[in-house]
Amino acid sequence: MVGRQDSVDSTESFFTRHHNSWQTMMHQHIALSLPMRFYIYAIHGYFIEVMFTAAWEFVVNMNVKFPGNTSVWSLLIYGVAILVVEQIHYRLQDTVPLLCRGLIYMLWTYLWEFSTGYILTRFDACPWDYDNFDWDIMGLVTLEYAPLWFFGGILTEKILIFYTRHLYWGPYMDSTRYQGMNGHIKMK
Repeated sequence: MVGRQDSVDSTESFFTRHHNSWQTMMHQHIALSLPMRFYIYAIHGYFIEVMFTAAWEFVVNMNVKFPGNTSVWSLLIYGVAILVVEQIHYRLQDTVPLLCRGLIYMLWTYLWEFSTGYILTRFDACPWDYDNFDWDIMGLVTLEYAPLWFFGGILTEKILIFYTRHLYWGPYMDSTRYQGMNGHIKMK
């Protein structure tokens, strides 16, 4: 009988250990993986590009249809670019002031836009052409966008990267003060 009790105890211990580790895992919140962050950054960049071209079309041509457009290449371009900005931010946030980081983000954006544009022009696939701008470089970048890239980099750090890095996979948190129901938020 002693042998049987030992096997029952070891079986219970096995299931208890595994059940407890499963419960612990279910209560953990797992940060978004690199591919998931890439996906969010790529979609965000794609959306911003379409919105920017729509706004540009309205401002320049007074086109109230707001036709925005971009290329599928922008998904890859923005996804990688913002992942790099994310890494720059986390490496420099404690040592480099915000305005200097904005300058670094702007320089990175110009380098990345020029590089990807140069590669894509080799295949006649570059979706942008800045030849009509006064301060363009080979039609691949324009210095007229410097303020846009500077402030865009800072906004990307402060809003997009900040909130994306606070997303997680995990169970619903009952400890929150609000409960959503049918699209309405109610106080508990």
